[in-house]
Amino acid sequence: MSLFLSGLALTAAGPAMVAYGRRRGETDEVNSRLLSLGYSCAIFGPFLLLVYVATLPSALLVAAAVSGLLWGADWLAKRTRGRRWTSGAARYGSDAFLMVLGVCVVRFFVVEPFVVPSSSMRPTLSVGDVIIVDKFSYGIRLPVLNLPLIPTGQPARGQMIVFEYPPDRSRAFVKRVIGIPGDTVRVDDSGIEINGERLPQAPAGSYTYTSDAGHPVAADQFVERLGSTSYQSLHRPGTPWADLAAVEALHPKNGCAFGRAGMQCIVPAGHYFVIGDNRSDSLDGRYWGFVPDSHLLGRVDAVLGNTSGPRYTGVWLR
Repeated sequence: MSLFLSGLALTAAGPAMVAYGRRRGETDEVNSRLLSLGYSCAIFGPFLLLVYVATLPSALLVAAAVSGLLWGADWLAKRTRGRRWTSGAARYGSDAFLMVLGVCVVRFFVVEPFVVPSSSMRPTLSVGDVIIVDKFSYGIRLPVLNLPLIPTGQPARGQMIVFEYPPDRSRAFVKRVIGIPGDTVRVDDSGIEINGERLPQAPAGSYTYTSDAGHPVAADQFVERLGSTSYQSLHRPGTPWADLAAVEALHPKNGCAFGRAGMQCIVPAGHYFVIGDNRSDSLDGRYWGFVPDSHLLGRVDAVLGNTSGPRYTGVWLR
C-alpha cells in the first residue's frame, strides 16, 4: 500500500508544483528547480502506480516504450525542423530514454538483485540478504513472458536458482537444484537420494537463528556435497522429511509417489526439482512439485550484503 500511496502522492504533487511555478513566473523548464521537480514527480508517480498494479518488469517495458517514442519524436523533429518536439514532462521522459533502456538491458539480460525473503536457505542465505542473479546463465529470454530466445545453459545439480513460484508467478523464490530432467529423486527422514545414490552428509555442529515468526530455532548443521558443489544444510531434530498434511494439501501429485516414510519423484523433461537448504523450514518442491524451465529467472552468483546490517559483503557463491 505504501507504494500505491507514494505513487498517488507524486502524481498529484507533480502538476501542482508545475502550476505553482508557472504562477510565480518561472518558464525555464531546464533551470527552474520547481518545474524540474514537478515534471520529475509527474513521471515517477505514474511509474510507481504502474508497478503497483502490474509488475516492475512490465512497468520498465512500458517506460522504455513511452520514453523511446518521445525520444524518437525529438530526434525526427530536430532532423527536420531543427528543434525538439517535446516540452514539459514529455521532454524529461524523452531525456530519460537512454537511462531507462540501459536499466532494462541490464535487468532483463545481464544481472538482477533480489532480496531473500525467508529463512528457507539458511545457513547459506539469511533473511534480507541482497543476492546478485546472473540472468544470462540460463538463456536470453523474452522480458515479462520469460520465454527462452537464445539458450546459453541449463541449471546443474547443486546450483542455487531464482525462479517464479509455480503456484503464483508474481513471487520469486530461491532454492537449490537437486534434480534435473530424468533424475529419480527420493526424499525421506534419512536425507536425499538421487538416482539410487544417497547424498553424503557430514555433521558440522549446531546452528541457531530467529525464525520468520520471531521465535528462536536450534537445528543440526551438515555439510553436503552434490556433484562439484559443497554446501551446508540444516535439519531440526525430531522433524519428519516434510509436513505430511501440507504435502497432501498442496502437491499436484504429478510424477511423484508419497508415503509417510518419504517421497520419490521422476523429474520430467524441461523441469527441475528444488529444495531449500533449511530442510525443516522450506516451502519447496516437496510441497508443490517441479519448476518449469519457463519459470527460471537466473543463477545466484553472489551476496552483496544484508538489508538489516553488514553481515557480510561481496561473498561469491559460484
